[in-house]
Amino acid sequence: MQWPKRIANLLRSDIAKGMITKVERPHYFYLGESLAMTKLRNGHFIYVDPQEESVCSHLIAHGDWEPWIYNIVVDLVKPGDHVVEVGGHVGFYTLGLAAKVGPTGSVLTFEANPRLAALASRSLRFNGYSAWAKVVQKAVSDKAGVLKFALSRQFGGGGHLYIGKQTLGADGEVLEVNAVRLDDLKLKNIRLLRIDAEGSEALILGGATQVLAQPDIVVCMEWDLVQMRSRSKPADFVKSLTDMGFHFWKITTASKLEPVEPDAMLSLKPCDVLVAREPPLGASLPVAP
Repeated sequence: MQWPKRIANLLRSDIAKGMITKVERPHYFYLGESLAMTKLRNGHFIYVDPQEESVCSHLIAHGDWEPWIYNIVVDLVKPGDHVVEVGGHVGFYTLGLAAKVGPTGSVLTFEANPRLAALASRSLRFNGYSAWAKVVQKAVSDKAGVLKFALSRQFGGGGHLYIGKQTLGADGEVLEVNAVRLDDLKLKNIRLLRIDAEGSEALILGGATQVLAQPDIVVCMEWDLVQMRSRSKPADFVKSLTDMGFHFWKITTASKLEPVEPDAMLSLKPCDVLVAREPPLGASLPVAP
């Protein structure tokens, strides 16, 4: 018996006996000082920066990020839907949304950090979604033009529109980036607007009144009153959304939607929330006390 054939037969025998049950492929591929690739739990491959701690470290170690939020967000869309995302980081949500909406839908993601935007674009190409999903390296606000953006390589998830002080650590820096208003893009039939912008949510939606007028739109955004107060008045923000017919739901750590009354939004602890005119995913409407 030839030696390679003998080895193959022995392996098949061991597998049949249950001695070898599965051969694991590597889930992490180091590609250099500033570049790596990891395999996610959902099967996608994603490019990451191995020196970024706020999100990439979790993707490398666990193959996942914010699963209680991710599960809700992806369930909000179906094939053919159109999605806009502000603050895409390296594209974890972007990949899941692109897979769900498919080639008859679209995903338009804005990421102001040039390093993160490049990684997200690369991941879309690798996974085969770049025909209908796109990353634009720009900020989004209520005014178009050039804005200052604070970022950090170590804490890339904390990038934000600069407000006069640097809070991102020793490697923090401030860049000038181009910013757009969503309403200037003439976007139509948007099912989901996802925002993770470190307190700039009111500014982003202030430039998106036409987008918000679309009756079936759902907004998913980070809700952090401390960050928001540095750029807007949360009470005015809540009132403007309520006046447009929107209701609020908190995304719990059990991937459930908990209705929240408008007044309660002003004391809500940091979390992600859904804003919609009709209850999404079978949720109930908030009930006034």
